Amino acid sequence: MAKILCIEVELSQVRVAEIEEKGKKSRIYHVFRFAVPQGAVEDGHVRDTQSVGEALRRELDARHIKTKKVCFVVASSRIASREIRLPMVKQNRLQSIIEANATDYFPIDVTKYVMSWSILDVEEQPSEGGKGKDRQYHMMVFASPKSISAGYQELAKTAGLNLIRLDYAGNSIYTAVRRQYAQGTHMLIKIEEKSTLITFIHDGELALQRNVNYGVDSAIETVRSFPEFGSDLDVETAEALLCTKECINSSMDMPPEEEGPDMDGVREARREVTESLRYLIGNISRILDYYLSRHQGEEIESIACCGLGAEFMGFARLLTNELGQEVQVVESLDGVTMPKGEETGMAGYVAIAGSMQSAVNLMEKAVKKDKAKAKKDSLSGAILVFVVGVGAAAVLSASSVMVRLYQQKEQDRLNRRIEEERAIEEVYNTYNETKDKYDKFQIMYDYTNTPNENLVAFIEEMEEKMPTNITVDSFSSTGTDVSFSLRVTSKSEAANTLIQLRTFESLATVTTTGITEAEDGTVSMSVSCTYSNPAPIDSGKYNQ
Repeated sequence: MAKILCIEVELSQVRVAEIEEKGKKSRIYHVFRFAVPQGAVEDGHVRDTQSVGEALRRELDARHIKTKKVCFVVASSRIASREIRLPMVKQNRLQSIIEANATDYFPIDVTKYVMSWSILDVEEQPSEGGKGKDRQYHMMVFASPKSISAGYQELAKTAGLNLIRLDYAGNSIYTAVRRQYAQGTHMLIKIEEKSTLITFIHDGELALQRNVNYGVDSAIETVRSFPEFGSDLDVETAEALLCTKECINSSMDMPPEEEGPDMDGVREARREVTESLRYLIGNISRILDYYLSRHQGEEIESIACCGLGAEFMGFARLLTNELGQEVQVVESLDGVTMPKGEETGMAGYVAIAGSMQSAVNLMEKAVKKDKAKAKKDSLSGAILVFVVGVGAAAVLSASSVMVRLYQQKEQDRLNRRIEEERAIEEVYNTYNETKDKYDKFQIMYDYTNTPNENLVAFIEEMEEKMPTNITVDSFSSTGTDVSFSLRVTSKSEAANTLIQLRTFESLATVTTTGITEAEDGTVSMSVSCTYSNPAPIDSGKYNQ
């Protein structure tokens, strides 16, 4: 396979590798990086394509690199991803299926996004009938704004390159290490300037991937703010200083006696640089705890880091002490050969190396033609449109006559049907008038209905259900309630009386203010009751 340029554009630097893929192995011929102007790149989107493209072209020319095909690796919080499962179909149909169901996966306007996917695994599930197994794809689907794709296409054009693929950093990271993490559970941390990507791989499969909106930019700015490290440092110089000098302590809360002698006067500066990484490390630890809590019984066999932060001297040691497990810097990848030379560290190029084996392409499809072919195609298209237009006009003229005749015939049929069914209108109008009268009578009846209509029913229930030895001393009734006092022979008789009153259909509530027992054993009590709502009018007889 021919050589390809794989490029990762980060916030403050561009990393470039010239790679040739041979089977399942990749050989890297050249690697280099260069700084980009401040503000040229924001959250994976190349805003100043002109200056970045020209700088890339100069760097390639200076190294006599003639390769034109390029694959960009992009990391952005605006790129969404989701795990899905689809039935086994031909892979050339997966793209259309995913695009048709995109709104089910992401709450976005899919017309403004490019959809892509990668197959993580093929799973087998018991079939519904219990016989055999159904196979399905376990996939990761990606949605990237078209504005990102357009920016990288413009960048490639400015640099004189041919863009063939746009890969997502999360996918390329997983692709790069899945073979060497084929057994056990492993954690890989990609630390960049303003973001950190954390990936968990279990037995070669992607188990969890999370992005943290913290990076090492705070450490870079802290180094720039302390004159002990140098005056008027730019970002590139501060990064180089962090990579070559001990600017980070081995733990967050290192006792002064363990910091060693302050020979160069930067002890306090090192403390501040270390402290600036607290939020980043805290978020990494939180996601690690979250994964372990969701996967009880699993143990993290290894933790590795890559990216810009992994190249900072002492940062892996700080992570080791804060996470409680050894953290190693990625020095090599299975199947990837780095060139010999000054800059041979793999830590900064893991995502780039993985892009060669990736199937994800977030590039908006576009067909480009040369001017001569475009002119020829334009003339042919005009002739074709004219011929088709004439034919379509003839067909439409004939069809319009047929449609007119059909509509006239249909209208005559409907008019005859209306005349035949006209008697139904009279029945329908009679029904509406009767229903309107009934509704008015119902309203009038509701106005005349009062709770006092239950007084007779209450007295009848008293005669039917109350014992004969009850003496009613006083009795009063209003429009909503009734109150009375009575005497019975014992407390048990008083309790039974209350129980019976609460069974009255004419009463809604029954309460007593208490009982009084006389010397002869008789019991007096006062009872307050409210009437039930009057029974609704029997509407059934009006509907017959």
